[in-house]
Amino acid sequence: MNTRREFIKRSSVLGAGLLMNPPELFKYKKQIGIQLYTVRNEVFKDLANSIAKIAEAGYTEVELFGYNNRKFFGKTISEMAGLLKKHNLKSPSGHYGLADMMHSENYNWDTWKFLIEDARILGHKYLVIPYLDDKHRTADDYKRLADRLNKGGELARKAGMCSGYHNHQFEFDPIGSTNGYEILLNNTEKKNVEFEMDIYWVKYADQDPIAWMKRYPGRFTMWHVKDLDPTPEKHTTIVGQGVIDFKKIYEQRKLSGLQYLYVEQEQYDKPVFECIKESYDYIKKNIVG
Repeated sequence: MNTRREFIKRSSVLGAGLLMNPPELFKYKKQIGIQLYTVRNEVFKDLANSIAKIAEAGYTEVELFGYNNRKFFGKTISEMAGLLKKHNLKSPSGHYGLADMMHSENYNWDTWKFLIEDARILGHKYLVIPYLDDKHRTADDYKRLADRLNKGGELARKAGMCSGYHNHQFEFDPIGSTNGYEILLNNTEKKNVEFEMDIYWVKYADQDPIAWMKRYPGRFTMWHVKDLDPTPEKHTTIVGQGVIDFKKIYEQRKLSGLQYLYVEQEQYDKPVFECIKESYDYIKKNIVG
């Protein structure tokens, strides 16, 4: 168990690092991660094999999903952390859809505190809210969520983490003269809340990712990199085989504040492990260099 003295010592080391070379400390390290949801069907069949295949494809970071009753797919937090470590994989973040935290009128923060405990074992930096159901998308809903993200981030910051939010397309739907994305960005503090820009969904909503980076520089520390198929269905596809110019967007990584990049894909026309390998190879060769 970590003692207060150990925590203060680590904090001092981090502080020294900030004083020595802040640009290097926070620069994107060109690691390529993957959102575990990409291989969700395989995960439910064989979690261990899925993690092994992700590592074999070249990925070094995994963003988790599937947290339920403080377990992942029946595995304890320690077991999940051990499985990742076995394959030299880190998990900087995870998607956590805590309905009570997002929607309850009176929330006591117990589930969030439990999540912080578990996230420390997993080595997370970000606790990301991934989705809002269609019953909770009013201006008041977004403002409540912004407040919860701020408070959650404040609690998480004491453990070296912060809260985050991942977008879909609906956040860009008009709400009067604004939209849900603006409400969240305008009502959250950067020190407590970061944003995970899902570039596919931004483009799906006919928005410009770079324009949002210019409006809110430094707020988009995580990206979901998944390509948009040039068909009427607008499905996801292997990175590099769709219409999104990721090279151009990647040029704005400093403006964005990028620290973590995750591949994601939801539809496939070939075996999923082939897809994730092709996406990795394309990004490695053509984007991050």
